[in-house]
Amino acid sequence: MTPLTVTLYTSARAVRHTQDASIQPLCIGVCFSGDLPRHLVHGVVPIQISVSIAEEYRSFTTLIMESLALDGYPYSENSGSENVCALPSLSPATGMSRYPLPSNFNHTNSHHWSQLSEQIQRWLVNIPSDSQHWTWGRDAFWFAFVGAFPDFPGGSWSRWDTRIPLEGQFIEQWLEAGAASLDGDESHENLLEKIWAEFCAHTMLFYPDPLLSLD
Repeated sequence: MTPLTVTLYTSARAVRHTQDASIQPLCIGVCFSGDLPRHLVHGVVPIQISVSIAEEYRSFTTLIMESLALDGYPYSENSGSENVCALPSLSPATGMSRYPLPSNFNHTNSHHWSQLSEQIQRWLVNIPSDSQHWTWGRDAFWFAFVGAFPDFPGGSWSRWDTRIPLEGQFIEQWLEAGAASLDGDESHENLLEKIWAEFCAHTMLFYPDPLLSLD
């Protein structure tokens, strides 16, 4: 079979209160036509994929590749009151990959973010910390936590499980620049809109379907 080479394009988004920009994740679907003789299939089928970025960007970024099978399981060889939102359970095996958020989840409501962060935290501390699920879940937790407490690290906020470190691109950038964004320059609602957009982009790594349930 002749290797297939294509050029794809993604966008870059400005990083708050800096002169930098971050390259947005790109979800790629790969389909295979034709049928294999059954005796050739031994559990998993190895697929070789090569990804590169233009020379001028290589010194500034590191490529990270994840795979997502259609059954929703990610695998990689690379390194009761008002406004209560009933959230689904998260399983250690699949994380959020099979559980869209309920249709009444309101990303401009910090109480909903608080419920989501608690749910992610309970799931996260019960899976191996060296798994790709854990790294993904850690970053998802911090999106939700800051959505719940947009004044963080100022103001009042709930304690979180200390097994979840203050690490990851989003939370580290937030701690460096977040306080400056809360001096009256930007409303909480606008901040939550931006956090929601970044949260959606992040979850696409393991869950490419719509985040909100359609029912």
